[in-house]
Amino acid sequence: MGSNKLELNILLKRIELLEMQVKELKIMEPEVFNERMSRIEDKLFSVKEMLTTTEVAEYLGVTQSQIYKLTMNLEIPHFKPKGKLIYFDRKELLRWMHKNHGSSDISRDAAIMQCI
Repeated sequence: MGSNKLELNILLKRIELLEMQVKELKIMEPEVFNERMSRIEDKLFSVKEMLTTTEVAEYLGVTQSQIYKLTMNLEIPHFKPKGKLIYFDRKELLRWMHKNHGSSDISRDAAIMQCI
């Protein structure tokens, strides 16, 4: 009998906690919620296998034009399956970053920006 009462109390506490969390969600401004969701979505590139140009630029902390320059000069591994959109394999990109950490345009540009 005592164990049933304990389980009931635990269940009631969990329900109370859920109700509090639902109230917090209702209070949250839609703009704040949307901003948080946007940030979460933006960070999903860290678990994706294939990345877009925008995601790679954000991941490397450079502009998209720098990424386009690297792809145009065939300096960064990439795929163009239909001849237009550019994709990057995240694992190949990491290998490329490790091999080119001291000599790439990105490293040079980052060093220049730190001096400014």
